[in-house]
Amino acid sequence: MKMKFLCSIILGILAPHFTLAAGDWGGQYDFPQKPIIQNPDSARQEQYLFDSLAQHPDHPTTLLALAQLYHSQQYYPQAIAVLERTIAKHPRLSQAHFLLGKILGYQKTDPDRSTTELEVAIRLDPDSIEYRNEAAAVYYRLQRFPPAIKHLEEILKRDPQNEEALYRKAIILYTRGEIEEAEAITDRLPHYEHARILKALLVQQRNEDAKPLFEAILHDHPDNLRARYEYGKILMKEKKFQEARERFEKIIDEEPFYQHAVFQLVKVYSFMKEKEKAQLAKQSLDTINQIGRNQRNFYRSFLRHHPDTAETHYAMALIYLEIGRGNLAAMELHRVLEFEPHHKDAPFYLAQISMAGGEYEKAISHLEACLQVREDTATIHAMMTQCFLELHNGPQAREHLETALRLDPKNSLGLHILDLWKQQAAKQEN
Repeated sequence: MKMKFLCSIILGILAPHFTLAAGDWGGQYDFPQKPIIQNPDSARQEQYLFDSLAQHPDHPTTLLALAQLYHSQQYYPQAIAVLERTIAKHPRLSQAHFLLGKILGYQKTDPDRSTTELEVAIRLDPDSIEYRNEAAAVYYRLQRFPPAIKHLEEILKRDPQNEEALYRKAIILYTRGEIEEAEAITDRLPHYEHARILKALLVQQRNEDAKPLFEAILHDHPDNLRARYEYGKILMKEKKFQEARERFEKIIDEEPFYQHAVFQLVKVYSFMKEKEKAQLAKQSLDTINQIGRNQRNFYRSFLRHHPDTAETHYAMALIYLEIGRGNLAAMELHRVLEFEPHHKDAPFYLAQISMAGGEYEKAISHLEACLQVREDTATIHAMMTQCFLELHNGPQAREHLETALRLDPKNSLGLHILDLWKQQAAKQEN
């Protein structure tokens, strides 16, 4: 479990503090001048659209298709730039206003502009249920309930059985404390996954037995995170700590910023007298809580909202290291190496994660890769010394320590290991 709650990388070599501002797409972009997508199939489609625009620069269908392509590949700044040009040339194109409002809704740093664009799209196409559902979702996230309810009512006028709109209305009523009205709507949605969750929570809040409801939900929707979390809490109350622990560990592997699940894991480790794991989990929980809600939500969706590139996966790895999740960071670092086999930092962090997890042979392999791409070779040899010492291979350890101090006689890690080695030798002589 040390690897999963990695709070300080071994040898004191820490990952840099990494914080992206929520909604930071890396800066605003001008209209792209050349193809940029790395995915081969999408890159061909992008090139085709560029060629089409070279012949007809302001063609609305082509511009919108390019924006949709960038949106689908998470190139959001480029999508915004294309949509702004599209709207400037074709101000009555509702799809462009809708997509721009939707993307800005992800960003959350300019909510007024998001809702403005969505309202324009709705004025241009008032019967679009998709547009009104998106607007209601944005207003709900902003806790602006009256306009959200207005759009939901308009949807239900057109489609009285629209399950998404009914559920959104129920959750707003629930949030506003109108419990009976919310539950009445959930009763109309016996097969709608999220409404069933809300119904079970309402039953639970009345101190009634909600376990059968959650079991039924998990039977039909075994991956539902909230149902799994609530069921884990029920197991805790029943003192089934091992089963609860397994559930919470799986949840945070899938959703590492789910601080409530981490909190439950702190409790279950404590009940099971596993003090070290409880402490590591508590450290991870403290870091997650310090990040703040908006930042956590941004990190949760980071991979979904950024293009599939080495830079994206490297940034995600640093995010995971920040909250002490070495195993998830390692997965992202391996993705980095798939894109850039000679990336200089990915094998360096992989080595540290492996060392923290006691996987010294694997760490040595990563350090050997580091020697090919990094300049701080003295530190790399010093780290290899530590690995070979842990593997009880004295001759190899001595060889790498001598190399480290030959390359840099003042290398702090090498000198520290040498000092410890001398102290151990002196104790053995006495």
